[in-house]
Amino acid sequence: MSTTGESVLSNGVAAMDLHADSTPSITPDSEIQQAPPAAPTPASPTAEEVVEGLSTEEPKVVPMSTQSLATTLAPADQLWSTSRDKAVKLRMEGSGPGSETPVTIHQLFLETVEKSGDQTALIFKQNGQTASLTWREYYEQCRAAAKSFLKLGLERFHGVGILGFNSPEWFISDIGCIFAGGLAAGIYTTNSAEACQYVAANCEANILVVENQKQLDKILEVKNQLPHLKAIVQYKGELQQKTPFLYSWEEFMNLGKDVPDERLNAMIDGQRANECCTLIYTSGTTGNPKGVMLSQDNITWTARTSSGLISKNYGQEILISYLPLSHVAAQMIDIWISMSFAGTTHFAEPDALKGSLVNTLREARPTCFLGVPRVWEKMQER
Repeated sequence: MSTTGESVLSNGVAAMDLHADSTPSITPDSEIQQAPPAAPTPASPTAEEVVEGLSTEEPKVVPMSTQSLATTLAPADQLWSTSRDKAVKLRMEGSGPGSETPVTIHQLFLETVEKSGDQTALIFKQNGQTASLTWREYYEQCRAAAKSFLKLGLERFHGVGILGFNSPEWFISDIGCIFAGGLAAGIYTTNSAEACQYVAANCEANILVVENQKQLDKILEVKNQLPHLKAIVQYKGELQQKTPFLYSWEEFMNLGKDVPDERLNAMIDGQRANECCTLIYTSGTTGNPKGVMLSQDNITWTARTSSGLISKNYGQEILISYLPLSHVAAQMIDIWISMSFAGTTHFAEPDALKGSLVNTLREARPTCFLGVPRVWEKMQER
């Protein structure tokens, strides 16, 4: 049996937790070929060259101060919850995948860093040049982002909405939010200002991370309707205005430099695998967007179990991130399953589905690739 619990909040958010033989559904109302030898990866620039604002000091993995791999679960007596701050009970099995010890996002990430810290995690274009981050650099930047979220006043179980195309900043914002105790919530880039407002209000977002001026304009249009909003971060392009609540990516990543490691470690140590950490929203084409609450166990168990079902070479698989990260499938493959086997993720260009994806495919030569039917149809047509 899988650990399953599902509910819908009065504000339209659904909760589900499972620990064995099924994967999260995003409907709340409701091969991998043997990998070739790893190709040489581009030389990694310093962390400061890749994401401005971080120190160039040698990154150091900061271990958890009190947690062991066997995470202590938060007390819970129900398999489902209608509250984002309430833990859910996991239905554990005596053997098989459902018997595996639940782990948190941080534990999964730290395990990969300890095994493969110097291997390339992310490859992307920056100012027309190829840049990359190792798993250790990636982890440190997620910690830096988490400290900045804390500095901005991110409250426990409040949202961080992320509105933009796939990028290292998207990944870092998502994981940094979780490290800081918030709920990561992807917002569709095609959403209207009104739809963005609905999602941000629904998750009581304290911070919104947007890609560029186009997406920022949507948020500014509805900012007065977001009482919980404390700050907006723009991660691409120059800021066209200066306001006390608006930060560039460089400014944001520098904000938390004076936040002690102890404060962040305490937040991470206090998290439990059966607590909510992510919200996946529907597109809202037939009504208001509906959200699914995913626990840390939902994500880590699905990532590790799915990874165990495929033929792979640890630390040698190559993926491409191009499908909307607001969808659970893309998020699971690109961020979490890749993390479980220390894969290398290449980021496609924003116009990937308009034709540039083929260029990324030729350059990256992925060993793992997720495609929706229309993508396969287009490949066949070519």
